[in-house]
Amino acid sequence: MISRLSVFLRAADAALDAWDLYSDEHTDLDGWPYDPDAYDDRKAERDRAVWTAFKPVREEAGILLDAAEAALDRIPVPSVHNRWAWQLAQLRDALDQIAATRTEYRELLAAHPHASPEARDGAVDARNAEAWSALYRWLVHGRAVLEIHTTAMRTAAGPRIATAAPPPAPPAIASPTTRR
Repeated sequence: MISRLSVFLRAADAALDAWDLYSDEHTDLDGWPYDPDAYDDRKAERDRAVWTAFKPVREEAGILLDAAEAALDRIPVPSVHNRWAWQLAQLRDALDQIAATRTEYRELLAAHPHASPEARDGAVDARNAEAWSALYRWLVHGRAVLEIHTTAMRTAAGPRIATAAPPPAPPAIASPTTRR
């Protein structure tokens, strides 16, 4: 599960980096796109890429959050960052928003089973755009789950203790002064 979250974070970072580069190159100094249609298409690609990247995490995201919250209770207080509990709450809220958006999309498709491919594509784009802010919160705060996991693993191991027995003491050698 943790590895899927890591894969999502890398993929979402790549999609956001590509978007930022595109946006910087295709907008004026006030942020207005030179070609609004191309800009909207590219934004839809970004949203689609992040939605797709989150898909393998979505079903297990609640479990990840539950595990991270439980780990916070086991991590020694000096190792806990104050922001972690807040970030987990942000992630849980974002997950609820993603689930609601997904439900609305499914209900829309069910209500229009004979919709044209163009209408379905439009519904997908609308779903992805609506979920963007929640997915972005997963991108921004998802690393907290990784940090909590790493800290819990590190603090559970405790200090490293040598497992090999110490070498035997060297044999005692009589000093020349004690031979008399």
